[in-house]
Amino acid sequence: MGRRRKQLSDIPFELDVESLDGKGLGRAQYEGKSLRVYDALPGEKVLVRYLFGRSQRGKVQTLEVLQASPERVEPACPHFGLCGGCKLQHMSIEAQVARKQATLLEHLQTTGQVTPEEIYAPLTGHPWSYRRKARLSVRDVAAKGRVLVGFRERDGRFVADMSGCHVLLPQIADALPKITEMIESLDARSTIPQIEVACGDDEAALVFRHMQDLSDGDLLRLKEFGTQTGLGIYLQSGGPDTVTLHAPDNFQLQYSIKDLNLTYQFEPMDFAQVNGPLNEVMVARALELLQIGPNEHVLDLFCGLGNFTLAIAQQAAQVTGVEGSQEMVKRGTDNARLNDLGNVSFHAVDLYKAREEKDTSALWPDANYDSIMLDPPRSGALELLASIAASTARRVVYVSCNPETLARDAGILVNQYDFKLKGAGMMDMFPHTTHSEAIALLERDHPGEAN
Repeated sequence: MGRRRKQLSDIPFELDVESLDGKGLGRAQYEGKSLRVYDALPGEKVLVRYLFGRSQRGKVQTLEVLQASPERVEPACPHFGLCGGCKLQHMSIEAQVARKQATLLEHLQTTGQVTPEEIYAPLTGHPWSYRRKARLSVRDVAAKGRVLVGFRERDGRFVADMSGCHVLLPQIADALPKITEMIESLDARSTIPQIEVACGDDEAALVFRHMQDLSDGDLLRLKEFGTQTGLGIYLQSGGPDTVTLHAPDNFQLQYSIKDLNLTYQFEPMDFAQVNGPLNEVMVARALELLQIGPNEHVLDLFCGLGNFTLAIAQQAAQVTGVEGSQEMVKRGTDNARLNDLGNVSFHAVDLYKAREEKDTSALWPDANYDSIMLDPPRSGALELLASIAASTARRVVYVSCNPETLARDAGILVNQYDFKLKGAGMMDMFPHTTHSEAIALLERDHPGEAN
């Protein structure tokens, strides 16, 4: 860009914001160009200026809101606008939920070409201090003479300078200054790139990724930090299989579903739903939709450490959990034993490999099932649908972290097989972000028969 053109691009100009994209940026048109607008909402008139850099092409920053949307609120976090962790804090939580519900229904109609018979009310919880898992970046910034610990900035190049966080659980958010100070005292302060955070109901753990061996002094300081704060300290020298507990001895993360009197033990790198209170509500909704009879056998695919499996076991005659990770199968088995549930069996099957090879013969043990619980990764369960349709299951409850693939899969089960989409609704697992989860119920009258 020439100097004159760049100078002209520095001049603020007005935009009318038309809509939001999937990343929470406003959409607008200017001089025949489509622009993305940071910190703007549909229906607003804003004063903006171009952002520069390859990753920021076609993007502008809101300098002033000239005409505000009724959905606009004052962001609660002082780091909003810099930190990339939350993108919708300037939108009321009611508007966020409505937008996510509308996005789910739009995907069902356009991607899946299917309409639910019932639209479930959104599942929501408290919008702040909910996040029990996160990855924090660490950067030793020589120019500032200190270490930064936090989420990445919006453009991903830098670490946000954070003194706290409104969405992390308090035991981590309030400890950020202490964590930063402790890392600054380490010999390895410049070779720790990230910290994995995992919280249970009453305890929290930090996994320090380190790029070189830690000195005896650093090991001692980390151990003392764990003793002083009560935080579990884990070390990670390489891949996830190198994570080891450093201090204190016998530290254990666990969460509960209080209404069901269930306790789950887990390790800091295990997958666990990020929002504990909403997870309890979600499990309750899944049980309600499954309508489990005392003599029924339920299949739980992508069961993880047994989040749904153990709850189902309290109502069913038998539950079979299938998961790709042998370690998670062990965790599920241990959790079943911990909760005195003897009607659960867990099986390790490489679902990803089977899907890639389109080999559905080994996806789960050969048995008759009355219902299927399905909680796949973001890519969905496309290659499993024919086997689900060929099974004896009359009911499928599908939980998804990607409404678009849920819509695709639901559409196939409805339009190619004899399922009906009885209902669907969003779940606000990640308030103030564009991330949305959903739950759907599919039923049929004649199992094992395709249209």
